[in-house]
Amino acid sequence: MTIKTSAARPGMYVHAVEGGWMASPFWRKHLVLASARDVAKLVEAGIGEIVIDTGKGVGPLAPASPPLSVAAAVEIAAPISATPPSRTRRRAANELDRARAVVEQSRAAMLRMFADARMGHAIDHGALAPLVDSITESVARDQRALLTVTRLRSKDEYTWLHSVAVGALLIGFARHLGLPEADVSDLGLAGLLHDIGKMAVPSAVLEKAGSLDPAELALVRHHPEKGHALLLGGDVPEVVRDVCLHHHERVDGRGYPFGLAGERLSLAARMSAVCDVYDAVTSQRPYKRPWAPGEALARMQSWHGHFDPELLAAFIDHIGIHPPGALVRLRSNRLALVLGTGADDPTAPPVRAFFDIPSQARLPLTDVATDAAGDPILGGERGAYWFGMSWDGMRAALLAVDRDDAAPIARAAGA
Repeated sequence: MTIKTSAARPGMYVHAVEGGWMASPFWRKHLVLASARDVAKLVEAGIGEIVIDTGKGVGPLAPASPPLSVAAAVEIAAPISATPPSRTRRRAANELDRARAVVEQSRAAMLRMFADARMGHAIDHGALAPLVDSITESVARDQRALLTVTRLRSKDEYTWLHSVAVGALLIGFARHLGLPEADVSDLGLAGLLHDIGKMAVPSAVLEKAGSLDPAELALVRHHPEKGHALLLGGDVPEVVRDVCLHHHERVDGRGYPFGLAGERLSLAARMSAVCDVYDAVTSQRPYKRPWAPGEALARMQSWHGHFDPELLAAFIDHIGIHPPGALVRLRSNRLALVLGTGADDPTAPPVRAFFDIPSQARLPLTDVATDAAGDPILGGERGAYWFGMSWDGMRAALLAVDRDDAAPIARAAGA
């Protein structure tokens, strides 16, 4: 049953939320609302509707009962004080509130820019500078908030919100890589402008639910060149033009528009390829369901030759969501293999520890929780660095073996 979040109450079993579980402040797919505070969190997060399972929890109130407002939910959840407050204090805006304000700020600026592009007018990139600053500040406060808000997009909003999301991802990624702040700002602008050439593609083609025919595919594949042409002249930073033109290239030379490969692609172009695809595949599109972040990253890792593998590994560390099959280092200084996705928190998946780094010794296989109460993940590791050519065999054995049987691991490693 789908209901307005404002009509939710404690005891309800939430099966799904509007925008997907990434939009939920609880970061889990299913939950029981344990208190009015839980209801208030959903309302405050901007979740408009939820899907409840009345077979596993309580149903909605009778129609005569008024829906629960944000203020009422917060008031019910607040502890009762023996001394009334001397004055009412306005609730401080949380980061999701701030992120929503940034998205609203971006709407007018991005739509104006896209309208200019459709008319063939020169792009005033300077008008986007305040927006880049706002996105940078939001990412610095909480890199997840802005992406959560941009997930709540309709098909009509996809193109400009995708650009905002890619800008935010590039800013966070650049900071993770330790790039200079001037480069961080330019990359944020590059994200906002990377798909400007799509304004030359008919909306009917961009939003088509079925497969594109050869002529339509050719139209789409020319958008990098169209965008680059719009950015020529003036003082547009070169990295912005570079990203616009090359974000669909692949390191194996099988991308477009020019089939450039390897070192012929700049760092910015290779970074933007990762960020662009990650946001696209984790977003709702007219022709596909969104992939969960862990699923998306696992598939991206399997596309050999598409991305720079070192940069993709660094991006995964930046996002903090390690896909199944990834090698990670735990806080205990053990190496472990990710077994699946975290049901409640995608940054804390189940893992199988098997190697002690300080002693350089194999350990009895142990399945470990990586949440705050367990052994958290510090970051990703490269299997080939630690185990050379035997890593692929070790990984397959680690996934297949019973946890009390370490023999296949030793055999796979040549011990």
